[in-house]
Amino acid sequence: MPCTPPSALTVLSSESKAIIDHAGRIIVYLAGQPSGDASWDACASEASRTLTKAGDDCARDFKKKQKQHQRGHYPILQTGYQHGGGPTEPYNVGKKTVKQEKALQMLKSCKAFSRIAGFGSSALQMAAPRVFERYREALGKIEAANPHLTKPFANSVYPTATFNLGPRTITLPHRDGQNVPYGWCAVTALGNYDPEKGGHIYLWELKMVIEFPPGSTILLPSALITHGNTPIQPGETRQSFTQYCAGSLMRWDAYGHRSAGALASEDPGLARFLKDTAEQRRLAAAALFSKHSNLADDHAELAAPSRP
Repeated sequence: MPCTPPSALTVLSSESKAIIDHAGRIIVYLAGQPSGDASWDACASEASRTLTKAGDDCARDFKKKQKQHQRGHYPILQTGYQHGGGPTEPYNVGKKTVKQEKALQMLKSCKAFSRIAGFGSSALQMAAPRVFERYREALGKIEAANPHLTKPFANSVYPTATFNLGPRTITLPHRDGQNVPYGWCAVTALGNYDPEKGGHIYLWELKMVIEFPPGSTILLPSALITHGNTPIQPGETRQSFTQYCAGSLMRWDAYGHRSAGALASEDPGLARFLKDTAEQRRLAAAALFSKHSNLADDHAELAAPSRP
């Protein structure tokens, strides 16, 4: 996996690349496309066509907040489970109309999206194995305790996904503040546009602009890095598919599967401990980012059988 220092323009291609910080930690992973997979372009095209159909099928059912939001002006459909925003326990995402639910079922049953979701999850495991393991352990416990929760794709570790239907998904500069701060969101670009002329993804604090061809995937800590994408040319189309994890799910696990209020009343000692060790936990979260030079060692350590 080649590493890339910050630069003005990077091309995201079928060859994966890691972007590292001053300490040598991998902070962004340009996963690109599966190497040597001649069927991937057809897979991306199928996913794009399915998104177009989903958008057409429920075009009149979208509320304003589903078409105009902080990330841009295009309709979205969300699926999976999360926590926060009012409910006291993890819950399946959002109420939907009959047409929207039917469109989501079509998207989730699409083999192309299953492949894309699995690739994004595998890319996370490849570039950030400790983050992946944290997701796997915490979310596995939450899902076991809450069998009503529905994960978008069985072959992906991510608990939540958003389908950005387009047809011109131009994302405004933003950070996803409700996502896990140390977590990585997997974004896959789709559609029919010239990636040399538009649709670039930019990482504001890193001062990087990255060519983002249809069918390619990038992973980044979306709560920490301001990101968005550039406009495309007239007559072109662009869509995207995003997988992510809400930070409140990790807090729910850390609090012993209860809210902050319940933790304070039921176990004030643990509540004080978590408050007093906030800085240590922040450093431990940063340590979940693998160093490029130690990536193979991290994989080997996580793969080793646990000692009794």
